[in-house]
Amino acid sequence: VHGGQGFGMLELGIALEEFGRELAGGPFFASACLASFAIQNCANQDECADLLPGLAAGDVIATLGVDAGLAVNGDRLSGRLPWCIDPANASLLLIGTGDALYAVDAGEASVEAAEAVDLTRKYGHIVLDGARGRRLGLGRDVATGLQKTIRQAVVALSAEQVGAAARCLDEALAYVKERLQFGRPVGGFQAVKHRAADAYAALELARSASYWAWWVVANDSDDLAEAAPVVKSLCCDAFRTAAHENIHLHGGYGFTWEHDAHLYYRRASANEILLGSAVEHRAELAAVLGLTS
Repeated sequence: VHGGQGFGMLELGIALEEFGRELAGGPFFASACLASFAIQNCANQDECADLLPGLAAGDVIATLGVDAGLAVNGDRLSGRLPWCIDPANASLLLIGTGDALYAVDAGEASVEAAEAVDLTRKYGHIVLDGARGRRLGLGRDVATGLQKTIRQAVVALSAEQVGAAARCLDEALAYVKERLQFGRPVGGFQAVKHRAADAYAALELARSASYWAWWVVANDSDDLAEAAPVVKSLCCDAFRTAAHENIHLHGGYGFTWEHDAHLYYRRASANEILLGSAVEHRAELAAVLGLTS
């Protein structure tokens, strides 16, 4: 309807999984996932028709920042949104204030570069000082739309995590099959097998949950409230385990700066707090399931 290839979350998940394998940086996640989801969930039809074609064509790069504490005076926004994904490359900033969403031209804001533990994804702090914003979705329940956006983005992030965790395990297994110790591949030793098996078990559990969550988003199912915290928890655990084992199964080589293993571990560490930590999502899941008093 608004450009693009006509694909949904299932096809997007496949692409994101491959991006995760390569630790792809760039603005794709911020623009095609965060910003696109926010517009679809919060804006009205005319606003979608105005904003989405540029994103679909790649002519416009956008990102999303949400902070309920921003100062709003009419159509002017002031405040600081820390740790936004790739704001330096964005020409369009979508700013959520909790119950409202504003489209802000990047020229109205300034971006402070952020030095993050993840060296493969760019972060920045968006600073607004009376920036003019166009309010989107008047008459719509924007607060619910933003909540849905974050949950969908968590599912999209899970696809990246599955791909990255799989790459870590592949690299580790390839190494232990060729690294010789006492005249035999180290992969033949039981202790090494156990570490690899534990990582594989965590990965396959996370993969199954992630694929289910893609289906939930693609079908706009009410199960999203459960799917998002489930995949955030499982995929964070799986990626962290696989990245950790990738370093250790490579031995001393895996601890060197020149090896890519540390880049995957850094991405895993950053993803653990991106869009809410696994602990926060487990608490959210407990609340959704009525397990809290």
